[in-house]
Amino acid sequence: MPMVLRKYYKGWDIRLGTIKAHTIKKLDSLPFDFTAFNIVLLGSDDGVLFEELSEFSSPMFGVVMVDSPQVRTEKVSSIFKRIEFAKSTMRNGVGFVDNAFLLNGVNQIEVPLSVDSDCYFVYPEHAENLKKNFKLDFDIPYYTIAFRDNNEEFVFLEENNFLRIKKPDRGNLEVIGKQSPPLRRVCIDFNKTVSLNREYIENLKNEAIKFLHPFKDFKAVIPLSGGKDSQAVLDIAVNVWDKEKLLCIHADTGFDFKYNREHAEYLCEEYNVNLKVIELHLDKKGTPDFSRWCTFEKTEKMYEVAKQWGGKVYLMGDRDGESFKRRRKPRKRVLQGITHLYPLKFWSTAHLQVLIELSGKEINPLYKKGFWRTGCASCPFLTQWERVLTGNTNQ
Repeated sequence: MPMVLRKYYKGWDIRLGTIKAHTIKKLDSLPFDFTAFNIVLLGSDDGVLFEELSEFSSPMFGVVMVDSPQVRTEKVSSIFKRIEFAKSTMRNGVGFVDNAFLLNGVNQIEVPLSVDSDCYFVYPEHAENLKKNFKLDFDIPYYTIAFRDNNEEFVFLEENNFLRIKKPDRGNLEVIGKQSPPLRRVCIDFNKTVSLNREYIENLKNEAIKFLHPFKDFKAVIPLSGGKDSQAVLDIAVNVWDKEKLLCIHADTGFDFKYNREHAEYLCEEYNVNLKVIELHLDKKGTPDFSRWCTFEKTEKMYEVAKQWGGKVYLMGDRDGESFKRRRKPRKRVLQGITHLYPLKFWSTAHLQVLIELSGKEINPLYKKGFWRTGCASCPFLTQWERVLTGNTNQ
């Protein structure tokens, strides 16, 4: 295991432990901190222990078995893959009970998952946009769950029936394979879904608060885009920092959807925290392109304002399910002399959505339409799906 950490998780704060038994019946107590994230690796000889520990599976507790009889004889690269898949299952594991979804860290609905998967709830307007733009002859259940894997998605229609679609960067929207219409329309009870997952989300939130707490005496900055991730970070941060030590910065590039600034201002008013809006007017300098010059200018200006204010901590909403690059980042690192913290690293989008529902605050309206991100209306990195939606959106 030390070799795995040195090669693949350099700079990560990971604690190693050993289970010295083949069944929990021989343990005086379980050697786990259930208030933290745990991944248990077992060899193929530990089938009994695997079944026993699987009962504890949750978004914060995962169990995985390697092919070798013992973990110490498994290839380093194989252990890394199993860890990454365990992380994916923990954030994407979902059950379906009485017309509601349970984010329990167990893939009970048996959706194909990869290490890059991320799940999210489909709002009613999004469901209607899917039906319209993919030219479907059946309805998408409101508040169903979808699993995103790069440009492909699996949308839950009913048990053992998923709509598989492709939302490419360029080209046509596409239904993949022959699609079986649902036998009946499933009516998702989203209020029940939120209620069923309250404890899971509160546990995730408490873990994030515990992770951030050692930094509470430093001035902290939240780059508040108006998106769901920075909104969730704000909801957590107000439980750690006094208001005078917390500053939200929103950069209005001039290309942004109008909802972004409006939502950032709404959130800061709701949470009673200070907001600094930077008006960059980048639309007067040129057009966004794949060089990402606009992102660079925005980021540099935000760093400048953060440092002028005396910010020592940057609270970021980056998550593993967003991209390979973000999945490889440690949860804490120092950039430009500022400590960057990623409290949501192991969360799914669905976790964020439930957190926001429980907070009683609104989410950015763009998500309700079906946008995956809420950046700039003219961004060259928009997918074809987002371009279709942009054409129907009042910017």
